[in-house]
Amino acid sequence: MDQLSTEFTEDEAAFVEWHSGMPSNRVYLLTEAGGEHGQYVPEAMVDSGRLLEIGAGSTAAVTEIYRGMINNSQSRAPQADIVASVVRSGNTVTFNTTVTNNSLVTLSTANNAAVHGIVYEDYRASKSNFAGRGSARTVITSLAPGATADFTITVNLTGVVNPDNLNYIVVVDYRALPIPSVGLNVDAGIYEQLNAIRVDLPFAVSPGSIDLTVKTADETMPTAQVDIGGIAGQTWTASVDQDFVLLSQTSGNVPGSFDVTVDKSKLTVGVQGALITVNDGAGLYESTVPVTVTFALSKFEVIPGSLTFNFGPGDPTPSAAVLPRGDAGQTWIATPDKDWVILSATTGNIGKSFMVTVNPAKLSPGYQEAIITVSDGGGYQSKQVKVKVTYNAAAAEYFLFLPITVKP
Repeated sequence: MDQLSTEFTEDEAAFVEWHSGMPSNRVYLLTEAGGEHGQYVPEAMVDSGRLLEIGAGSTAAVTEIYRGMINNSQSRAPQADIVASVVRSGNTVTFNTTVTNNSLVTLSTANNAAVHGIVYEDYRASKSNFAGRGSARTVITSLAPGATADFTITVNLTGVVNPDNLNYIVVVDYRALPIPSVGLNVDAGIYEQLNAIRVDLPFAVSPGSIDLTVKTADETMPTAQVDIGGIAGQTWTASVDQDFVLLSQTSGNVPGSFDVTVDKSKLTVGVQGALITVNDGAGLYESTVPVTVTFALSKFEVIPGSLTFNFGPGDPTPSAAVLPRGDAGQTWIATPDKDWVILSATTGNIGKSFMVTVNPAKLSPGYQEAIITVSDGGGYQSKQVKVKVTYNAAAAEYFLFLPITVKP
């Protein structure tokens, strides 16, 4: 298919590969043909299954078979007029179509007539550069020759990598048993395709979603760009439903773009979501861009987790260093819960230690404890350092006098 896609223009042929499962509205075009159709892969079909080929491979002979099927399709005149527009909102695509039946057949539920919307992406998922992303149909209940009617088709998309590379197709077909022989060495199906057209997005917004990750120590916030395409002369407006998401612009001309970032001060630790809505200036089209922001704790730890001092009057007053460490860009605040704990500094930058000592004058004889709480500067997390002191004051400050009587 890759070779053939270079031989035919996009207006002449659309190539779609269903790698991870064909939609139901495409499967029946194969299975109703009977035999082994729809049971084995690979299988190729042209014109809604009017022409079928099972067991294709990457050989010159198979390429020639495919070429003959496409040329046969190109030689046939369309038997329906299709006018369509398409709107994509996230992973949902809506086709609004107007169909005029120029055939001699009344299209109806009796011959399973339908209007199909097909979406594929220019992406190599398996054997070709054209990955099917979704398809659905709307049944034609009754459309007589020469009659015109409107139809809406909603297609749910899966597996989209880049929405900018999506293609949109509208097809009209019906069951037309038997299909006349076309003189090719391929099988004939039982459905006739009256016409197929490409549809361009008149107002396109991409990407379809935005994921941003922020850490508590980050000073520079991540950004993402939203691009807006369409018809020259259009305008756009944008809004967002959460105040932690910031837009660099909220209106402009088509084509255009704006940047998306976050206000860190309004985030909570964890995952939070917002929805950006972009409308065209005429109010005809609306696209939404879901935004997911993950706000994660930066690495922050304090070593050691405890200090032990054991001394008495006349001994040098002990001291020890405490080191707050972790991801760069953070600051720390240290607070003791006892007034006999002395800190060389109560604030500083991550990676810079402070000294801890005690005031002997405020100690009681024996064992006592204190807690130093060290928090990151943003108040997102804190660690504790336990200070354990044994002050051996009793032996030096308390004396017992016993009378001694000496007899000659």
